[in-house]
Amino acid sequence: MSKTEPEFNHLPIGENTGKICDMSYIKESFGEKNNLIIEIIDTFISQVSEELLTINDAVEKIDFKTIRSTAHKMKTSVSIMGISSIKPILVEMEITGESDSDIKKLSELNHKLNSLCSQAIAEITAEKQNFC
Repeated sequence: MSKTEPEFNHLPIGENTGKICDMSYIKESFGEKNNLIIEIIDTFISQVSEELLTINDAVEKIDFKTIRSTAHKMKTSVSIMGISSIKPILVEMEITGESDSDIKKLSELNHKLNSLCSQAIAEITAEKQNFC
């Protein structure tokens, strides 16, 4: 696995642990630089929270362009934080948003996205305590 291109799809997250996040990439990349890891965690939580508000608003307004662009932006963040279960939802939202149709499907995907992001933020917030 390259440090410049994290790939987490092969990790068995959630199978035995119930967790959806795998922060091993962050831990391996930044080692004992706890202040930097905390900053990355805080940035992730803030950014994803804002992007969820944006995508929720876009689904409500049936704004396909914003749905697909926000879903695209979120893919990098969730990959870095090892949240492999969210990436396929974002890919599907991006693809569905490109067709400018099927808002019902996008709404269902958005519901799943919000649920998984809430779980991920809770896990990452708890994990953050290990770096304080």
